[in-house]
Formats: sequence, structure tokens, C-alpha cells
Amino acid sequence: MNTTHELIRQNLLSQLEAAYPIALPMQTLKQGLMLAGLNLQVHQLEKELEYLHDKGFLAQTFSELCPYNKRYKLSTKGIDFLEDENRHNTGF
Repeated sequence: MNTTHELIRQNLLSQLEAAYPIALPMQTLKQGLMLAGLNLQVHQLEKELEYLHDKGFLAQTFSELCPYNKRYKLSTKGIDFLEDENRHNTGF
């Protein structure tokens, strides 16, 4: 059974996979979680994104005009992880 953290992380990675190679702002990711019934406070979302970043599954980009405006993009390690998960879940 998946924990809430695992569901949140899987949702975030799936959103970033769908947008790849585009980087998404935190607000877009937060809305995607809300649509999936996973409502998080901003500080909780920041923790989950930082965890995925530390694991190497996503990259952070910063705007030159506003360095506090972070965007997130799926990394190659994140793509490999999702492909491996799909192979295990589909049996291919």
C-alpha cells in the first residue's frame, strides 16, 4: 500500500513527466495535487519537492528576473525511475 508521501511524490513526478521537457512552477504542481485530492500546504509541498530534488528525480530552475520563482523539471534519473516503475507495474 502506498503512503500519502508516496502518492504525493508519484503525482508530482507524473505531472512533470507529462510536461517534460517544460519546467513547471510550484503553483501548477499544487493545483495538480489538489485535483487529485491531495491538498498540501506550501511548506509541505516544498518539503516533497526538496526530497525529490535531493534524490535526483527533478531539477530546479530559477528565473533571472525573480530568483525566488522556482520551476521544477523532471531529470533523466526521474524519467528512468518512472520507466522502471511502469515496467514493473505492467509486466513488460
